[in-house]
Amino acid sequence: MTQFLTLLKLEFLNRAPKIRVKGHIFSKILKYLITILGIIAVGGALLYVFNSLISVCISADLTQEFIVYYSCLVQIVQLFFGLSLTTKTLFYNSDSDLLKLPLSGKTIFLAKITYLFIYEFIFTTFLTLPVFIIYGIQTMQGALFYIMLLPNLIFFPVIPFLIGVLLSVPAMYVVGYLKNKFVVMLFLYIICVAAGFTVYTYGLRFFMEVLSSSDISSILQSQVVIDIKFIANFLYTPLLFKNSLLFYRFWPSAVVNLTIALILAFLVYIFAQKSYLNILLKNIESGGSIYRNKTQIKERSVPQALFFREFLSIFRSVNYSFQYLTIVITTPLMVFFSSQIASNIGVEQVGAGILPGIAVLVLLMFLSMGTSFAATSITREGGNFFHTKIIPVSFTKQIVVKFLMYVLVSVPSIIISCLVLAFAGFLSYANAMLIALAVCMIVIGSIASSINLDIKRPQFMFLDGKEITNSNGNVNASITIGFVIAVLMGIGAIAVSMFVSVPAIYIVLFGFGVPFMAIELFALFFKLEKRYRSIEA
Repeated sequence: MTQFLTLLKLEFLNRAPKIRVKGHIFSKILKYLITILGIIAVGGALLYVFNSLISVCISADLTQEFIVYYSCLVQIVQLFFGLSLTTKTLFYNSDSDLLKLPLSGKTIFLAKITYLFIYEFIFTTFLTLPVFIIYGIQTMQGALFYIMLLPNLIFFPVIPFLIGVLLSVPAMYVVGYLKNKFVVMLFLYIICVAAGFTVYTYGLRFFMEVLSSSDISSILQSQVVIDIKFIANFLYTPLLFKNSLLFYRFWPSAVVNLTIALILAFLVYIFAQKSYLNILLKNIESGGSIYRNKTQIKERSVPQALFFREFLSIFRSVNYSFQYLTIVITTPLMVFFSSQIASNIGVEQVGAGILPGIAVLVLLMFLSMGTSFAATSITREGGNFFHTKIIPVSFTKQIVVKFLMYVLVSVPSIIISCLVLAFAGFLSYANAMLIALAVCMIVIGSIASSINLDIKRPQFMFLDGKEITNSNGNVNASITIGFVIAVLMGIGAIAVSMFVSVPAIYIVLFGFGVPFMAIELFALFFKLEKRYRSIEA
């Protein structure tokens, strides 16, 4: 028991955020305050959405079905996100030093899955508790509902968690097989992101139509309601959870739920007893087998060599290539669907000027996520950072190459997105090109700002070729700045179109974009040689 508690404590300590003592206390307090306010704002908006959706369900006599479908959605989210975390924690984040100690594989496994379950329990509680409290208030549930809420929420993540643990084994082998097949992995990532966003968009469109309709029955017709109720009967684990929560057929539902959980737990126990330690040892022993291919030395010019080196540093990792390319590639699809929703619903209420504003908002929001990867340009070098200081190439040239690597994917993405909007008839070609030019200026400024953040506050979180797997403070700051600019420019463009005129939108965009790009480029390259030389890893 002592070994188990010690290992569990180590799991939490190893994954706890490292607090840096350096820096002004005011800036740290301000950063955390902004983060908390942002979380509260997003959470409040989501709760407002669910409050409205529950009202619609009450009107359509779908109150119980809301619990079933929402529970199903949360369990699917937990399964997929938890599967990634489980695979990483059980097989790829293992501390090899632990295997030198007199510990059984079962003890190590138990400590890891206990940590995982606590983490996933907190995650699912944040997703479910506020929504179910709103549900209880809206449907005027009695005290029994709130009494049953706590034990049900404790048991709620158990089944998807155990399924995730069992699926982590084949997932680990699939990831291992595809580890060096970067093109295939990137293609699969892009398909998943595009498919997920497509489903989300159609769901959002339907939800917006429901909320904007004065007659709910015109959308949720009797046959639709019957179909929704019929499908809910086949979602077994969410249905059992609903029965248990509402104290309806409680004991049969509880027995079935517990039986499923015990069977899954027994399978997990067999795996921990028979296979876990062997798989862990094989992973460690085969860790270096990927890099046995011999490479040929080719003579290249300095710019070619720098680009090739930067290309390899990004595409040597599926994680890096995903961050570098996926959002940028799928941005045209996201902009198209967002404009389609705005054209169907927003134009009638706000006017045609909403379309340029929505295009600017979505472009800047998604590209700020894509270009935020530039905030790891320096720290991503890891142990190779010292090579950048001794090679006979100026620091300015090295930074220019890093800068252009992001410009070369962001600018085509913006142009294609705007051409798609023009081709679909949402914008004229002239307006589309004006928006493309203005957004390009803002994005170029954002890329320069992100790289400059990493030069000012480099956060070397790894050495010896290991990857950065978590967002650091610079990435978070870059995303925050990008989101603020996106919201200000997008909402500002919509407001200007409503109260002034549509052409005035471009005065606002260029009035911000031109000086923003100029200032950020100047800030990046001003005394760059001296600032780069002073960086210490």
